[in-house]
Amino acid sequence: MESSGTHAFDRRALKILQEYFGIELHAGHPLLEKVQACELAGGEWLMHQGDPGDALYFLVRGRLQAWAEDTRGNARSKFLNEIVPGDSVGELSLLTGAPRTVGIQAIRDSLLISLDRVTFEQVSHEFPALALKLAANVASLLQHNNARARPSTRNLKTVCILPLESTDRTADFSLRLASGMDASGDALVISADRLKDLGAPVAEVREGETVPPSLAHWLHELEDQHRFLLYVCDPDNRAWTNFALRQSDIVMVVADSSTDPGLRAWERRAVDDHGAAVARRMLVLLHPSSSAEIKGTDAWLRERSFDFHVHVRAGAAGDISRVARIICGNALGMVLAGGAARGFAHLGVYKAMQELGLPVDWIGGTSIGGIMGAALASHFTLDQAIELTRECFVKGKPFSDITLPLISLISGRRMDRLLKSHLDFNIEDLPTPFFCVSCFLDSGTMKVYERGNLADAVRAGASIPGIIPPAVVDRRLTVDGAVLNNLPVDIMQAKPVGRIVAVDLSSDRQYEVDYPETPSAWAILRGRYLPFSTRYRVPSLSTIMLKATELGTLEKVRELGKQADLLLKPPVRNFGMTEVKSFDLIVQAGYEHAMAELPAWAEQNDPANSQG
Repeated sequence: MESSGTHAFDRRALKILQEYFGIELHAGHPLLEKVQACELAGGEWLMHQGDPGDALYFLVRGRLQAWAEDTRGNARSKFLNEIVPGDSVGELSLLTGAPRTVGIQAIRDSLLISLDRVTFEQVSHEFPALALKLAANVASLLQHNNARARPSTRNLKTVCILPLESTDRTADFSLRLASGMDASGDALVISADRLKDLGAPVAEVREGETVPPSLAHWLHELEDQHRFLLYVCDPDNRAWTNFALRQSDIVMVVADSSTDPGLRAWERRAVDDHGAAVARRMLVLLHPSSSAEIKGTDAWLRERSFDFHVHVRAGAAGDISRVARIICGNALGMVLAGGAARGFAHLGVYKAMQELGLPVDWIGGTSIGGIMGAALASHFTLDQAIELTRECFVKGKPFSDITLPLISLISGRRMDRLLKSHLDFNIEDLPTPFFCVSCFLDSGTMKVYERGNLADAVRAGASIPGIIPPAVVDRRLTVDGAVLNNLPVDIMQAKPVGRIVAVDLSSDRQYEVDYPETPSAWAILRGRYLPFSTRYRVPSLSTIMLKATELGTLEKVRELGKQADLLLKPPVRNFGMTEVKSFDLIVQAGYEHAMAELPAWAEQNDPANSQG
C-alpha cells in the first residue's frame, strides 16, 4: 500500500471529504495536510481481521471486498459485502478501539483517503459533522442483521468484458450490452484499438511496460464523465487485458457456446495476474438460438471459478436485458415460500409480474416454492408452466400413492416420476438463474442447489417430513428446506440482484376451535359418517405435518420478509394445504393479490425514476 500527499486529492476526493466533514474544501485547505491518499493494487489487503483499529479510510476510486476469517485463519472464508466509492471503512474499530472485525481487500486498483487515530481525535472536535456521520455509519453496521443487505453489484462503474475467443457473437455482445445499459446511464466501450480514437494520452499498452500515470488519470476522468466504462479485452493482447482487469469492478467472461468449452491456455494466467481473480466473475454464455434447449453448461463451469453465470440466446431480447440489469444493479429476484398446495399462488403472482412488465431475473424457492420456481425458470412459457403444474398436481395426484407408514405416509414414487418426466435437466442450463434448498437430516444444515439435476434438487427440497420419504443427496438423507428456511431471502441477497420480491404463504391469524379437548379418532369418524353426531373441524394428519414443518421457521420468515423490497402474502389461508382440486382458485388468488400490490410498488421502484 502506497501513500501520497495532497496532489492526489482530485474533485471526487474533495467531494467525499466535504460530505463527511460538512464543509467546503478547496485545494490547499489546511485540512488536506492532515489526511493521506493511499493507493492499493488489485488483490492487496487494506486490513486483516484482528489488526489494530488505528485508522479510518474513505474510498475514492476502485472497489473493496469485506471478508470474515474462519477459525483456521482463512482470510477469505465468508464474503460479507463490497465497498464502493463514497463508503467509509474502519469507523467501528476507530471509535471503539476494538480490533478489526473483518478483512478488507481491494478487487481492483483503488485510491483511498486515510485518517489515523491521533488526527481523527484532533479534527473531530473542530468538525463535529465527521463524528456524527461516522456514528451513524456504526449504528447502521450494528443493525445490519435487521436491514436489507446491499447488493454486491451496487454502483458498478467499470466492467471488464473478456471474450474467450473472437467470434461474430462475442464481438456483437459488447455493443448490444452497452446499448441495453444506456437506459441507466451512458456506457462507454473502451478497447485497445479505440484508445487513440477516444483521445487517450497513450495509443497502446505494451507488454512489460509500466502503465503511464497519464493514462490512469485519463480513465479516472472518463469514470466521472460516464455512468459505465466497458473494457473490452483481447485474448491476444495480454498487456491490455491485464491492465483492464486491474481497472474493473467485475469481470465478465464471454463465451460462444458453439466453441470448445475446455480451459484456454491463457485464461488462468490472465485472470490471476495482479490479483484480479478476487473480483467477482460472471460467465455469459452466448447461444445461437432462443428456441434451442440449453445444454452442456456444466462443461464450461467445471474447470473455472465463477460467482454466477447467465445465458444469452440470439433473438431473446430479455436475456441481454438481464445482463444489463445485473450490471446496473436493477436485477429483480423472486423468492417463493413453501406451503404445499397453497404454493400454486406463486404462479398467479408471476403472471401478474409478467403482465405488469416486471421481468424476473433470478428465482429461488423452498419446498413447493422450489417446484413452482423451477417450472418458471425453465424454458416453458407461463401458460405451459401452469398447465404442467395442473397436470402434475391435479391430474397426476402425487400425494395419493399411500404406502406402509414406516418412514412416510406416501411412497413418493409418483412424485419422482412426474418431476423426472418434466424437469429432467440441469439447473445450470436454465434460461433464468435458479436455486432451491433442502435440509440435511443428520446435521440440520442447509444445502443450496444451483447445479446438478433439477428434478432431483426440487424433489430433495420438497421432502416433507413424515409425508414424503427423505431424499438421498451425497449419500446423506435430506428433507424439506422449509424445516430451516421457508423464505430464503437471505440466499437471494447474495445474488447480483438489486430488488427482491418475496411471496410468503404463512398465516399470522389466530383460529379458535369449538371443542374443549381434542376429540378421539372414533368421535371424528362418527361425526363424518353418522347422522345427528357432532361434526368436528380438525386438521388432517398430513396438514398437521405440513404445518409443523413451517412452525419452527415462522419467526425467521417474518424477519426475512422484512428484508425483501416487497413482501406479498396472498390470501390463501382458507385453502387446505393438500387441496389440489382448488388449483385454479389458488392461482387466481395469487394473481389478484399481486395485481393489487405490485403496480404502486413498481412505479415507486422504477429504476428510471431514480436516475440522477
